[in-house]
Amino acid sequence: MNISQKVLDQQAELDALIEGHILNQPRSLQREPGPSELGIPCDLRLGYKLAGHPEVNANQTLPWKAWIGTNVHTGLEELLTRANMARPGWAADGVDRYLLEQRVTAGGVDGTDISGNSDLYVDGIVWDWKIPGGTTLRKYKKEGPGEQYEVQGHVYGLGHELAGRPVTDIVIYFLPRDQEWKQRFLWSAPYDRQRALDALSRADGIAKLVRALGPAAFPLLKRKASWCRSCPWLSPGSTDLARGCPGDPDVVDEAASDLLDLISQ
Repeated sequence: MNISQKVLDQQAELDALIEGHILNQPRSLQREPGPSELGIPCDLRLGYKLAGHPEVNANQTLPWKAWIGTNVHTGLEELLTRANMARPGWAADGVDRYLLEQRVTAGGVDGTDISGNSDLYVDGIVWDWKIPGGTTLRKYKKEGPGEQYEVQGHVYGLGHELAGRPVTDIVIYFLPRDQEWKQRFLWSAPYDRQRALDALSRADGIAKLVRALGPAAFPLLKRKASWCRSCPWLSPGSTDLARGCPGDPDVVDEAASDLLDLISQ
């Protein structure tokens, strides 16, 4: 295949526009923790996030798959907005059946509000879209969504509850990114307010610990393999957690007893 220099120059131009757009999306620039991060099972990764620690993973790639997911979210929002407007009486009363991208706040972590945009709320049910690839989708079907996504659902539920809306169930709807529609997978559970409160309490304790000790707190936090390869703070071979995590979950399980009181303050 003989590609002209003019074509290659235009490719470079378009790549720069696409990459710049993706890297400047609100989700890419977000620095504060959101509901999606409270369920991260690795205390150290959450600690880095809560501390605003500089990212060190040199192997992070352009979040192309996440951008695809964002655009699926946008398409679903547009579709359901039209469905709202098509309902009988909507022109007169403007009442939406589908509450889309509602900004909710579930509580605070060390003085910082935990807020996020909830994908969909309908009659007491909180829906969250996920757009996984085939291998990951098969894993969710076999093992369930995992701690992070489950906690996220309950935290969004708490946000809706605090906004005055009744919540009965949470749903994670896995829509295939590279498979046919029939491969979609729905997971649901009754809303559990306490599970959301427990996640907030855990994050609050970690946040207070890292605020009190700074980087010296990092070796005291439990590590657990959780998407290590894509972790912004992965630094293979690191021996200094103040610089980055080597990704090895085999660490000391508990902090020194005289420091545990910091977590409950």
